[in-house]
Amino acid sequence: MNKRSKPHALRRFRRPLVILTGTALLLAIGASANANLPGSTFEGNDGNLVVNTTGNKDWVSTSINRVRGDDLASGSGDNAFGQGSKEDDPNVSVVTGSIPPQKSDLTRFYVGNEGAGGSNFLYLAWERSNVLGSANMDFEINKLAQPNLTTTGQKTLNRSSGDLLITFDFGGSGNPVLGLLKWVTTGATSQCFSANSLPCWGNRVDLSAAGFAEGAVNSVTVADPIANVSLPAGEFGEASINMTAAGIFPAGQCTAFGSAFLKSRSSASFPAEVKDFVAPQPVNISNCGKIIIRKVTENGDASFGYTTTGGLTPSTFSLSNGQSRTYSDATQVQPGNYSVTESTLPDGWTLKSLACTATGSGTSYTTSSATTNIVMAPDGVVDCTYTNHINAHPSIATTLSAETIQVGGTVHDSAALTGATANAGGTVTYTVYTDTACSTGAQSAGTVTVTNGVVPDSNAITFNQTGDFYWQAAYSGDANNDAATSVCTSEHLVVTKKSPSIATTLSAETVEVGGTVHDSATLTGATANAGGTVTYTVYTDTACSTGAQSAGTVTVTNGDVPDSNAITFNAAGDFYWQAAYSGDANNNAATSVCTSEHLVVTKKQPAMTTAPNLIPNDDATISGALNATGTITFNLYNPAAATCAGAPALTQTVTVSGNGTYSTTNTTFVASTLGTWRWQVSYSGDANNNPTSSACGVESFTLANG
Repeated sequence: MNKRSKPHALRRFRRPLVILTGTALLLAIGASANANLPGSTFEGNDGNLVVNTTGNKDWVSTSINRVRGDDLASGSGDNAFGQGSKEDDPNVSVVTGSIPPQKSDLTRFYVGNEGAGGSNFLYLAWERSNVLGSANMDFEINKLAQPNLTTTGQKTLNRSSGDLLITFDFGGSGNPVLGLLKWVTTGATSQCFSANSLPCWGNRVDLSAAGFAEGAVNSVTVADPIANVSLPAGEFGEASINMTAAGIFPAGQCTAFGSAFLKSRSSASFPAEVKDFVAPQPVNISNCGKIIIRKVTENGDASFGYTTTGGLTPSTFSLSNGQSRTYSDATQVQPGNYSVTESTLPDGWTLKSLACTATGSGTSYTTSSATTNIVMAPDGVVDCTYTNHINAHPSIATTLSAETIQVGGTVHDSAALTGATANAGGTVTYTVYTDTACSTGAQSAGTVTVTNGVVPDSNAITFNQTGDFYWQAAYSGDANNDAATSVCTSEHLVVTKKSPSIATTLSAETVEVGGTVHDSATLTGATANAGGTVTYTVYTDTACSTGAQSAGTVTVTNGDVPDSNAITFNAAGDFYWQAAYSGDANNNAATSVCTSEHLVVTKKQPAMTTAPNLIPNDDATISGALNATGTITFNLYNPAAATCAGAPALTQTVTVSGNGTYSTTNTTFVASTLGTWRWQVSYSGDANNNPTSSACGVESFTLANG
């Protein structure tokens, strides 16, 4: 037989005694006074889950890396270890419905841990659904993940050297006794606490007596705010353990545990049968170092490569924005020297900053360029953030307020950045050029300040010359954005000539033949500095195409048009004036409307006076005529023709040649009838002079007897 034949009770007294120092005794006394373990603020011996003292922690606290495990519902479906299972057995069977009524029916467990006051602390709690006087619980904490114990059948527990078993034995009153056992795989069987062969659980250390642990079972009903249940007295137990002081985390060594589960023993005896359990949950209980590499990118994203030294696994990795690589328990970051280097930078990227923090006594770092050199001590943490920067590559597009204007018009430019960062700053300079390469004739349209990517408009530019102009906007860039320039030909401004109108005003619209007239012209809609000439012409038709007579050409100065020459009209008729503006570099030509200036030249209206002669002769004087021709007819009527009707008694026609006095030459006719004789004289008129007649009897003589 491999097992020892001595009773278990006797064997327990043969284990080595734990020698308590004065400090350990003081710790034990302190624990009995419901004080927290030195260095920890966790209330692990008050028998409840809530914080009783401000500044302390308890199970409701979120900063203790709390892990929760829940059992299957009580009843026939609840699982347990098969008949005869003991703690030293790595090979077990899982069955259902075999928990005796008088034994603990577990419901859940909690595990927490933290570093505080220079030590690592482990926190444990159990809950059960029935009230018994005693409680014998075991927390098994393994380095390796365990098989699925939620299904029935044969299972092999994945135990490795140094795994932990924390025993929690409560006799029904007082404080529970907490013990520590480690899994032993090599060496003498004398290391075993109960079994006679390896592997086995090693000799038990009384953590309570050594002052490394404290615990409590609730003596009154308490609430579990996490699971939202009420726990009568005796259904909740908790413990707090200083793992550093207990030697679980030896100085200078890295140890990590990744799984934990809860079991109940049938009695206080260690070899007693193990019954109910709450299946294993992954945990992170470690004093190993931790190296965290974080990636932050600005203005984009890419993949950045890293290399390491010191035995980190994996030795190379890549990160993109927001990602991180953590070397911790799973990779066993032992005390020693390590380095991490950002080894590959994508095109256009730079390392903007490398910022690290180090916590834990003896842990430090230095940085050089893209390399972090790390000195790692147990339980140390080095956390580094590599921040890489790439400028955004914005484009700038522009829009003119008008693409075509007349000379003298005003235009401004608007610009918009695309692809810039939201907080883009810098400036935009607007310039106007006269060539398609934007290299000549530069005229500034102002420089504006960009705020959060918004570009103000340019200054307004007035164009006083015709031609083709090309606008360009140049963005300066800033710390996060490259410079950008708009395409020269994307903003083509055409400045066209003005199209003025010309209006004219005659000095007179009606004159008699021989009269003089001149024309006046006014330009409307021309530039203020309009030059060129205006040619005045007089025509004889309404289409201004025939009988042209020049009235002179005048020079336009600053838009002012001098008057035409004066024209003397020696022939009666209708005449039409027209003014033609030549235009200049900035103004189109313009011509007045032909029919808008109609001049009427009327015939002269001569005046005539007569002088009677007793001998029937008469004189007539023509004045006010122009180059008078035609004839003057002298008619003498006898007294019977009082209205000068009928045939005259005497008639003579005299040829007219200009203004002057013309007379009859009668020598043969003698007026013999008594009464009043009446003369009537008529001028025939000619091409330039209207006909005229004297009134009947204006000139008369009377013959009377005696």
